[in-house]
Amino acid sequence: MPNWIFLTLLLVATCASVPAADATTEPLQELLALERKAMNGWQTGDPGPQLAITDPQITFIHAEIGKRIEGLPALKELYASYRGAPLFDSFDILSPKLQTAGSVVVLTYQLVQTRGSNTRYWNGTHVYQKTPEGWRVIHSHWSAAKDRQP
Repeated sequence: MPNWIFLTLLLVATCASVPAADATTEPLQELLALERKAMNGWQTGDPGPQLAITDPQITFIHAEIGKRIEGLPALKELYASYRGAPLFDSFDILSPKLQTAGSVVVLTYQLVQTRGSNTRYWNGTHVYQKTPEGWRVIHSHWSAAKDRQP
């Protein structure tokens, strides 16, 4: 058998025996790090980390706002009222799921916020787009959840 055929077969056999990595693992960890950084900001009353990952054309829906917010200037105006006011003492991100479609990903998870003896649960959806500057949130939707979900 010629050497090149043997080497090709060896290469194919080697590649076939290596399990493929989950295509969403790396982006999921990267996006969860961005989400945690943003939540750490909210924990101290600083919306800056959230705004840093927000696309200028963001659409934002939150159960307590009652209307859709469009664009970064409008979101900055909304967030200004929260600056300096920590929103919670601690948080946890549960059951994250990432779905991909080209340069866009949809991240959903349950956010658990604790402040004093009160705990609130939120279902969050962030649609991210990969840009030359990095991942940017192009849509955000928060709705109240009744309780902790697995």
